[in-house]
Amino acid sequence: MHFISIIAALALATGTQAWTKDGKGTWVANNNWWVIRGTNVHESCTRMNDNTVIYRNNEACAYWTDGAGTIKRGRCKLTNQNPSTVSCK
Repeated sequence: MHFISIIAALALATGTQAWTKDGKGTWVANNNWWVIRGTNVHESCTRMNDNTVIYRNNEACAYWTDGAGTIKRGRCKLTNQNPSTVSCK
């Protein structure tokens, strides 16, 4: 029975989203990078579960830096023009 439970848990985990909420209610992304419409974007500088890149209004960002629960907080900024890069600084 445990074997089937493990398979079911792993099958469901493959479709999970990276975003989680910290104890203060802030949505926190994983420390991943994506290329969205030709721009290198840190996951924390996207709208949750969307491919919208955010940085024009100095939006807040947060992401997990390790498995111990350390969170890096910053603001989304265009940090490079060629290639375009949006980072959480």
